[in-house]
Amino acid sequence: MSRTGSIGKAFAAVTLAGMIFASGAQAVPLVTYSWTTTSQGFGPHLSQPSSATFQVPLSDVENGVIPFSDITNIQLAYPGLTFDSTATSSIGIDFSAFVDPATGAFVFHDDGQGLAAIAYAGMDINSATTFLSITIDNPVASHVADAFNALNNGAPFAGYPTAGFWTASFPATPTPEPATLALLVAGLFGVAMGGRRKTSVS
Repeated sequence: MSRTGSIGKAFAAVTLAGMIFASGAQAVPLVTYSWTTTSQGFGPHLSQPSSATFQVPLSDVENGVIPFSDITNIQLAYPGLTFDSTATSSIGIDFSAFVDPATGAFVFHDDGQGLAAIAYAGMDINSATTFLSITIDNPVASHVADAFNALNNGAPFAGYPTAGFWTASFPATPTPEPATLALLVAGLFGVAMGGRRKTSVS
């Protein structure tokens, strides 16, 4: 094998390794869920949360099951209330939410399912008297029906049956970075030059 061909193949191998490393270094793709209120419940301050979102790994949605421990980046806000922390809790026995892999919509699986995203004031959720809780994948009569409830210093602020639903937003398909594309082009060029040189020598 000629020296040029060896260099071309070596460069292509380095290029491929660089692309694998670059793709491995990318963050895990996330699906973002956003809340929409459809009907108001009771309480002196009824309003849709000004922000209600959370994120889960795309792989969970594709598998149709979201474990409560995989729910991250919870952002809950409600007019007139101040929160310090967020948490996820199970209100069923599955400790998971079930979704349609194609749309991300929550689906009924069994009576034991159900989760809740919670924002609360203070450092201890068990003693918090000001909080906002929005159910996730809560089954009612063989379908999914979600709702939110807000307390302010132990008094109803807004509550059940304040109903709504979560909508999934899938991440955009990643496009290769310019540096990755440059590596790919250079690698292909090296392979082509090596093959051309080998052909001309033989």
